[in-house]
Amino acid sequence: MQTTHGNKNQARSPAPQGPWILISLALFLAGVLIGQAWREPLAPATTAAEGSTPIAIFSEAWTLLHEHYVDPAALDDKRLLAGALRGLADAVGDNGHTRYLTPEELAQHSEQLAGEYAGVGIEIEERDGLILVRDVFEESPAQRAGIEVGDVLVAVDGLPVQELGLDGVVQHVRGQEGTPVTLTLERPSESVTFEVTLVRAKIRAPLVRWALLPEQVGFVRISSFSSGATDEARAALERLGQIGVRALILDLRGNPGGLVDEAVNLSGLFLPPETVVFRSRDRTGNETTYRTKPDSQPTMLPLVVLVDRDSASAAEIVAGALQDYGRARIVGERTFGTGTVLIEFRLQDGSALLIGTQIWVTPNGRLIWRNGIEPDVPVTLGPNEMPLAPRNGQHVTLDDLRTDAQLTAAWQLLTGGDPAQTAVVHSECIGCR
Repeated sequence: MQTTHGNKNQARSPAPQGPWILISLALFLAGVLIGQAWREPLAPATTAAEGSTPIAIFSEAWTLLHEHYVDPAALDDKRLLAGALRGLADAVGDNGHTRYLTPEELAQHSEQLAGEYAGVGIEIEERDGLILVRDVFEESPAQRAGIEVGDVLVAVDGLPVQELGLDGVVQHVRGQEGTPVTLTLERPSESVTFEVTLVRAKIRAPLVRWALLPEQVGFVRISSFSSGATDEARAALERLGQIGVRALILDLRGNPGGLVDEAVNLSGLFLPPETVVFRSRDRTGNETTYRTKPDSQPTMLPLVVLVDRDSASAAEIVAGALQDYGRARIVGERTFGTGTVLIEFRLQDGSALLIGTQIWVTPNGRLIWRNGIEPDVPVTLGPNEMPLAPRNGQHVTLDDLRTDAQLTAAWQLLTGGDPAQTAVVHSECIGCR
């Protein structure tokens, strides 16, 4: 069974048996779709029979809606089912993690974990109610169309982003390879709004990019923990080692997580062999310990890790472990706080429930779920600042650094560029075990 992060660590596996109420609900709703003519006598809507089950109450609501809604043609059972299951998962309160995915959304989710999808080649984030472009991938349709980091997405195919929300924007921008999508954007630096129509292409999202900062500081950005992230990060560290860097910055900002194995293996690039990375705890209190590999060969260069409120799941595992051992200082904002292991439960129609079955605990016993990881040095970006998105092999200048306050703070910690923040960033790993 392969476990992952969250979106913002999911798992792909043969369909295991889930909690009885979820299975019962799925079976009931599937039955409603197959034989909608079935109706059961109902108690008056204003009273509830003693001992009514949640399934019976749901059945009552479904039937009342079909019998009384003023526009019966608008009652699409497939949409109603998806909405009901989405609401069921959302009501759990495991924000951004335990959730329902339609067959189409599940396919996109699987593509994300594989690191490849059909889209236009942009990475977006939500900040202060705006959907911002935080990265544009090289040689993508978006780059060829002139879209830039910092552009504000206004609409997708004429649909305002305020109506879609961040997840809805992602779903509408992605689609079938070779099909068009029209984006309306605003460029704040020029106070202009423009529209571009792009043809979706197969995008291989860059999982890892690296650059060289002033004073021989290496910069490694990991955008997600999809399959292959550790191998790409190891290759980046090798290249930086050949250049002769004397310290490292690991950028996990905007990283929604990914595969748990990738998070553990990547931690092994910085922590000694057989070091505890995290523990997972199930609903009965049983714990499983995850350690770096016995043959891991970590770099012990001084290290600072960048995080923000969109750093989630597997990214929080890595940041929490490095912080607990004193292996790295953490700079940025408190992370998202997903912190549960997701298992994928397939339903009969090809959709799925991703259910948080275990919570994650850092090596020192901190609960990530709903708490996140607090930075050692809190730094927020200004309203017009965007995280630096490096090109592989780029030599970043001091002027480039000044456009990213969080990256600047991390660099200053390592170089002593700010006397007030001179860092105690050790190359040793305190208490690794």
